Amino acid sequence: MELRHLRYFVTVAEELNVSRASARLRISQPAVSRQLRDLEDELGVELFRREKSGLKLTRAGETFLAHARDLLRRSGDAVKQMAAFGARTKESFAVGYIAPVLASILTPALRRFSQQHPDIEVSLRELSPGEQLKDLREGRLDLALIGNPCPEVEREFVVTVLSRLPFQAVLPDNHLLALRKRVALSELKEEDFIGFAEERFPGRNTAICAACQAAGFTPRFRHHVENLTALLAFVAAGRGVTLAPGEVDQLPHPQAVFVPLRPPVPSVVSVAARRKGDENLLLRELLQYCRSGERVQPSSRKRARPGK
Repeated sequence: MELRHLRYFVTVAEELNVSRASARLRISQPAVSRQLRDLEDELGVELFRREKSGLKLTRAGETFLAHARDLLRRSGDAVKQMAAFGARTKESFAVGYIAPVLASILTPALRRFSQQHPDIEVSLRELSPGEQLKDLREGRLDLALIGNPCPEVEREFVVTVLSRLPFQAVLPDNHLLALRKRVALSELKEEDFIGFAEERFPGRNTAICAACQAAGFTPRFRHHVENLTALLAFVAAGRGVTLAPGEVDQLPHPQAVFVPLRPPVPSVVSVAARRKGDENLLLRELLQYCRSGERVQPSSRKRARPGK
């Protein structure tokens, strides 16, 4: 069995017509039919039923289609990864981030890093913290700027604190407290709260609960959203209130207002995570630039290990 057998089979399975599949593959129809018969003979099963209305996948064919697509995908991934070993491949790494850190942390850090290393390719992906951690775990990201972490993150990854941010109350602009210069967190105890989907923002609801419980109440979460844009939209629509770090107000938030809290003001940290054992010096240099704009001695290119 060769990869071409799999490509022919997948194309015919998608078209359910040998003639159309042949046109897509730019191979003669008899050649495609012969390769399909050879594949069925090797597997010892019928992959298609030949009916008057055309081809139809058998149960064995449906099962094999999933395997064939997976094998083709993995072979393509292998080819791409081997390209990284080419002599002229540029050093590169991938960084994930949440929108609020883009202007305050990531953009200034990238500017300084690019001045020192203009030939290093840095790809950026805006993802929720949960998606970032999954991609970091599976090697699709090298650095994840996830904002406030859940406790489990420190057990799995190397975590660097970038900043500490005070919580603010996020209210609809027609709320009775919206015009205040500051509000006490306890004044929100009767409000419905908007929280986050745990798989997208792990640990965020726990942080909000901890802040509210320190003020003497447990928040009632009536809605859970999957991203920050939806969070601000739900608040603006009057569906509830929430707590968020002040940097979130960099995002567009018409009809929602951020109101500072009266002391004692609860706060959260914004962090970056990377895989344990990753000693890429260039990646660590970028991470240092992300830490409150501190001055960093540029890494020696000779000492730096190639990125992914």
